[in-house]
Amino acid sequence: MKLEKGEISSSQLMFLVGCFIQGSLLSSLSYAYPIAKHDTWLAVIAALILGLLFAFIYLAIANQFPGQNIIQINDLVFGPYLGKFVSLHYVYLFLSSLSIYLWYIGDFVLTYVMPETPVILIMIMFIFICAWAVRLGIEVIARVSILFFFITYLIITVTVGLLLKDMKFTNLLPIFELPLRDFIHSTHIILHYSFSTVMIFLMVIPSMNKPKEAKKSVLLGMIFGGMFMIMGAVRDIATLGPLCGVMTTPSLEAVRIISIAKILTRLEVLVAMGQIFLLFIIASLFYYTSAVSIAQLTKLRTYVPLVFPLGIISVTQALTSYESRMQLSYMSIHITPMYSLLFYLVIPLTTLIVAKLRHLPK
Repeated sequence: MKLEKGEISSSQLMFLVGCFIQGSLLSSLSYAYPIAKHDTWLAVIAALILGLLFAFIYLAIANQFPGQNIIQINDLVFGPYLGKFVSLHYVYLFLSSLSIYLWYIGDFVLTYVMPETPVILIMIMFIFICAWAVRLGIEVIARVSILFFFITYLIITVTVGLLLKDMKFTNLLPIFELPLRDFIHSTHIILHYSFSTVMIFLMVIPSMNKPKEAKKSVLLGMIFGGMFMIMGAVRDIATLGPLCGVMTTPSLEAVRIISIAKILTRLEVLVAMGQIFLLFIIASLFYYTSAVSIAQLTKLRTYVPLVFPLGIISVTQALTSYESRMQLSYMSIHITPMYSLLFYLVIPLTTLIVAKLRHLPK
């Protein structure tokens, strides 16, 4: 049963995916820089390639079960009981991801935009805007993503152009100096936060007006988003060099260097604005998928009554799960990417194999 009437086009899905990838630029790269150092841009390329391979698995599942989201697919593949058990894990994934991004936006705004504002107030304002978008449906979120995609594209392109005179591309050398273990670790971090999370679009593809074009849209969105991440990584490393590994947000610090005639300065505000726009898209998508998946499991006719209760839960979870940025960073680097493989690779691959063996859907 379809829980909403809204539909999105193939181009809107592409921009949604692109925003989703771009939005993780500050967080995933800041976690990868201390490990990969000047080879971080190579880790982004490796993560993009692996992410595209993961995406083929997700798209094969969507093609195998047209018009069905991952919650419905789990019931068909694993049965009504085991399927719901698997789906509950996805609900946890969506909700916990929402709380993490909510914590991140609170910490980001508190640190760089409004340092005197209580973090709980920032979270409440942000989740209220996201709740409004989620209630309006996926079509509204998709339309907004087009505008935000081009705004952030312009910000990245302009800042790269203005920083060219300050860049030292020798900072990117020598390539592949990193030990293989560290390269794999940093690639895994970027893969987890940026590319494998496109699995969430298994909840969105059924809302497409032309589902057969999903493959092209998702892959193009990932490639565009990946290109912007590579541009961002090269910009930061070429500008800051070894300092990338010790700064909290190298992308902001790199752009802060821009000064034209001592008039055009403090352009990191543009980067912060673009990041907030993209975090809105990411949080709204996790918010939307959380509400839809729970409504699907509980057989509600609409997900709308769940929106505000889930907002309260996510704010509470965000405030109580992490005590500091250091704790979140440790979890994000050493723990979360490991167990996330269960959601982004093991379960989807098992779903596809079982569906093929059982010749589903019948």
